[in-house]
Amino acid sequence: MKDLIQFQNEVAEHLGIDPLPIRFEDIGDEDSRLYFFMRKHIVINSKYKDNYIECAKCITHEYRHYFQSDFANHFDNEIANRWRMLLNSQVNAGNMNFDGSDYISQELEIDAFAFTKYYLKKYEGIDVKNKIEGLDEFLDEYIEKRKAIL
Repeated sequence: MKDLIQFQNEVAEHLGIDPLPIRFEDIGDEDSRLYFFMRKHIVINSKYKDNYIECAKCITHEYRHYFQSDFANHFDNEIANRWRMLLNSQVNAGNMNFDGSDYISQELEIDAFAFTKYYLKKYEGIDVKNKIEGLDEFLDEYIEKRKAIL
């Protein structure tokens, strides 16, 4: 398997964004986070430090969020305008409801999960299976409809 630096550079190149620094930290139940304040970087839960597949999932997911923000701030089309609006009202681990349904049902999260599933299957041969019943089928439909922007 390739190393994470090579992997993150390939994902960044695919999305047309600059690679971000990655840190491993104990972040409780969360898998990863994207930080935009001060210095942009990604934090991956330290429990995944030696797990290439989980790190690849985190990097791909968080890079997609970075792409969403970049796309929304540099383009003026239907998707960019909608994403710009959604970025201002995003639900995250700090403000989601008790079961996380308002988090997972957000368009930006669906897009990030779909991109992760799509990219890892196409370019890494990794078949991502989500724990939430019915989510994979929904993501597969999303991927079919949105391949042009993935």
